[in-house]
Amino acid sequence: MIRPDALFLDIDGTILKSDHSLSTRVTQAVTALREAGTLVCLATGRSWEALKPLYDRLGLEGPTICYNGAIIVEGPDGTTVFEQDMDEEAGRAAITEARTRKLEIVAYRHSNLVYERIGGEVEAYKNRVKIPGLLVDFDSLENLKFTKAIIFSEPDRLIPVQEVLENRFAPERLSAMYSEPRFLELMGGGIDKGRGLKEVCRIHNIDPAAATAMGDAWNDLALLEAAGDAWVMGGAPDDLKARFPSDRIALSSNEDGAAFVMEAMLE
Repeated sequence: MIRPDALFLDIDGTILKSDHSLSTRVTQAVTALREAGTLVCLATGRSWEALKPLYDRLGLEGPTICYNGAIIVEGPDGTTVFEQDMDEEAGRAAITEARTRKLEIVAYRHSNLVYERIGGEVEAYKNRVKIPGLLVDFDSLENLKFTKAIIFSEPDRLIPVQEVLENRFAPERLSAMYSEPRFLELMGGGIDKGRGLKEVCRIHNIDPAAATAMGDAWNDLALLEAAGDAWVMGGAPDDLKARFPSDRIALSSNEDGAAFVMEAMLE
């Protein structure tokens, strides 16, 4: 296997195990690749603030794709080099759908996590990302300026929401995807991790064909398709894995599948 010029890594379900822990083997593989000259870039739906401890633990120094591509930061100080907010009308429509269907919703206004009420879903999410957040009345905000919004629920309750929003707003105004079956994530038009990969490669003068990507969820599909080589994790949904050849399906994150692939790049 050829060592890529750049490696783009999803977080949950790819380099983190199901209990959200990071193994020593994955850490060592990332370090070895970085020291060999590969640009290692995390690509996640998380905010920079939530991701920074993991970024530091991995010893990274380069760019990071945050909010599924709505923001790209550069270096350990998190300097923003790309940013796109949600369409204002689409954000208001998402709030209305969540309220009408009695679903919990959170949003990021750049680095701030905001929500209108704290239910079980919001509380679990806050604990997961380790960001306290702010309780606000969305109607009191003159401009939402949402970087990303997330509506939480069972898939059968989220699918109608996605259909309503996508029927109302063209892809140029709204991007909707699932980072997990219970997380419907909403961003600005044309935003996804694949666009983030291309932007990082442009900034660093790297051919996307010389990049490799690894992911495990539907919000990683654009990232995987944008790279010259792509690996889908063994824990990914079966219909996502079916899109890739069998020799590009890694072991699951619980089996350190990402580490196995990175180690092979170094051989």
